[in-house]
Order: sequence, then C-alpha cells, then structure tokens
Amino acid sequence: MIILLCTVLNDEQSALVERIFRENHSFFLKISFGIVESREIAEDVVSTAFIKIMDNIEKISALPCPQMTAFCVTIVKNASIDALRKSRKSVPVESPDGILSDSAYDVEDECIHNADAKKMAGLIDRLDPDEKHFIYLRYTQEMGYKEIAELMNVSEEAAKKRGQRLIKKLRTLYEES
Repeated sequence: MIILLCTVLNDEQSALVERIFRENHSFFLKISFGIVESREIAEDVVSTAFIKIMDNIEKISALPCPQMTAFCVTIVKNASIDALRKSRKSVPVESPDGILSDSAYDVEDECIHNADAKKMAGLIDRLDPDEKHFIYLRYTQEMGYKEIAELMNVSEEAAKKRGQRLIKKLRTLYEES
C-alpha cells in the first residue's frame, strides 16, 4: 500500500518519506507502544501515521528538520490515541496537575483544569484537526505560546489569541452539554 501511495508523490517527496521512515520508524514504534501498550497495534498505528505523513508531505517538507520530526511525532501520537480510543472506547487522561505549563493561571485554564476529563476528551474530539493539534501542543506537549507560534509560523500574540478562542469554544461546548 505504501508503495502505491509513493507513486502519487514526486521523487523528492518519496525520498523524504523514505528518509523519515528509515531514520524514525523505530522511534515512532516506541512512542506508539508507550501509548497503546501493544506491539501489534503500535505497528498498525505507525503504518497509519506514515499514510498521514504522506498526505501532509507538502507541509512537512516546508518545515525545518527539528520541526519536521516534531510534526511527525505529533501525527504518531494522535494516531496512537485514536487507536486507543477505538480499542477501549475511552482515552486514559493524565492527571490534571500536569496539564498546565505556564505559571500564569487564569480562569480559562482553570475551566479546563477542573473539567470532567472524559467529557472534555469528547468535546475535543468535536474540534477540527488544527484546533485539536493546538490543544495537543499546548496541554499535552506543554508547549508555551512562543513555541507554538514558531511551529505554526504565526506571531506569539496570534497563538495566544487562538488559545483563548479555543478555551472559550471548549467552555461553551462544555456548558451546553
């Protein structure tokens, strides 16, 4: 299947996918196994992740090397969480104590911090992929707004505003349900 998908990519893109596979396959397996705790499922997840990597190869090829790997790791982690959801119909959520990274603690963050984690996971599933990715970077990867801004090629202020809007959206969805 991957060979078939590689025929859709140009030579440069195919070479990049092959390089990512060669350099990171075992690392991606380790990350996925840490989440799904099954070698077989981890292998399926990494295969699925590489299909998603191929789908996003234009975006990935424009990134500098460290960000390229981080983007691919995010794809692997998200695919692992999706597989876990499918197999268990729920997602294990880390302790809310580890969610926030900045020392500034505002009302919006408190809403997320105190929310019912299972309900919140369902609400996050309803967000579009870019919004989910932002939430993942901010609260799972514990990235600051400056790091997220650099990764998304926007200003730090734009990243903060986007975060505020997402928190407001999640709060509204939470209160409605």
